Amino acid sequence: MLSIKGLNKHYTNFEMDGVSFDIPEGTVVGLIGENGAGKSTVIKSILGAVHPDGGQIIFDGKPIDRLSKAEKQKISFVLDDMGLPLELSMSMLDKVLSNVFEKWDSAKFRQLLQQFGLPEKKLLKEFSRGMKMKAAIAVALSYDSQLLILDEPTSGLDPVIRDEILEMIYDYNRHEGHAALISSHITTDLEKICDYIVYLHNGRVVFNEEKDELLAKYAVYSVDKIQLEELDKTAVVKILRREYGVDVLAIKQKMPSDFDFKPVSLDDIMLFYSKGENLC
Repeated sequence: MLSIKGLNKHYTNFEMDGVSFDIPEGTVVGLIGENGAGKSTVIKSILGAVHPDGGQIIFDGKPIDRLSKAEKQKISFVLDDMGLPLELSMSMLDKVLSNVFEKWDSAKFRQLLQQFGLPEKKLLKEFSRGMKMKAAIAVALSYDSQLLILDEPTSGLDPVIRDEILEMIYDYNRHEGHAALISSHITTDLEKICDYIVYLHNGRVVFNEEKDELLAKYAVYSVDKIQLEELDKTAVVKILRREYGVDVLAIKQKMPSDFDFKPVSLDDIMLFYSKGENLC
């Protein structure tokens, strides 16, 4: 549905270089990386808020900078700062947005407000953070989009609200012709819902893999220095030296079968890639 090819962007203290990945129809793609890795630059490039220095973004077979207004509205988004006018109520917002979006669905919007437990007459500035995020998602789901982009949709929310939002994303993606891209630091949420994981580090794609295969492929081992020297070097991805020994992110199939290991998480993978070192 959306294809990013060789995306480049140069800033004074940061360079995004050759970022490429796809968002296939019917999937949820998770975008992970440390602060400053380039996630927001990718999302803003898709939305047209940042103009890349090179590369292409193709949506539904067409360069994204050549989309018509109606075609652009096939991409809905929910950003961390929401961006909704706080002086409006949800019923007032419904009237405003019906004049903004060509295929605004007021009936669906009001149905989502009821489903999410959002009052129609209360001003947005009086909403809690969780309610504001639900309101932003209700807006994003009410104008006939095909691609849903979310930047930190569950940040700062309690586990119950986070689970509700993940369920909303899941329901959206069950419809034919839909896909979603989620950027989040809460990797446990991505493990629940994503089909693919794209990891950005220092402006480059470190890996772009199917989530279940990724989590099944790697494991974390704790070894001593002697064991480390005896390991197959092609099995070792990264190491972290500790006071008590060495932690190893490794490919399970290449490791000795009698070694104890801990199943890997996305947090583990990010930690090893950002702070670990190669085995020389």
